[in-house]
Amino acid sequence: MLKVTDRDLDWLEEEFPNLYYEPNVQKIVGELDFWAAYDNASGKMTIGTNAKTAAYFLRDVFEIKICLGTLDENGWPKVYEVGRRHEKIAQKWNIALIDLHFYSDSSCCLGINLGVSRGFPLKAFFHEQVIPFFYRLSYVDKFGIAASRRDLWPEYSHGNAGLMEYVMEISDIARSNPNRNAPCPCGSGKKYKKCHLDRVQHFKRLQNQTTPNS
Repeated sequence: MLKVTDRDLDWLEEEFPNLYYEPNVQKIVGELDFWAAYDNASGKMTIGTNAKTAAYFLRDVFEIKICLGTLDENGWPKVYEVGRRHEKIAQKWNIALIDLHFYSDSSCCLGINLGVSRGFPLKAFFHEQVIPFFYRLSYVDKFGIAASRRDLWPEYSHGNAGLMEYVMEISDIARSNPNRNAPCPCGSGKKYKKCHLDRVQHFKRLQNQTTPNS
């Protein structure tokens, strides 16, 4: 079970006053009211009121539930869009829910990470997983799924194909063997140690576990 600190909760109350932590059931529930913009050229997302001057700026509100004690197949806390707006978006554009990255139990597919624990603080989970997911959903609602695939960051394919794409991406980064303090080869603008290093190390451990001893 993933737990949050008092510092996390202070941040949550300040940034998202309409979201509430329920300690007895380890859930965060309420309205996610966010400002965000994505820059296709740099591959960076701006979150907060500064985003409103950027291209592709969106402000939106989704009713969500985050189950901190229940993890999905990738190791993320399960997140749900409980207002059922995702169903209306799918109907509006005549697309399947899987194309909006929802699992069969209606939880959100936040991305592949091969079970690597990204941990907290809560701010990182919101900024790197939750808000980008709902930003993309909002973008599809406004402009359509073709525009989101054209204008936003690349998506992995569904199922095993997406897993293979992820493995190839991590393999390429591992082969480049960057310095810990060098920019991450993924282009995020972060230092390697703050970005893909933990995933690469986990990937190498998995390889060692599955490679027969000579």
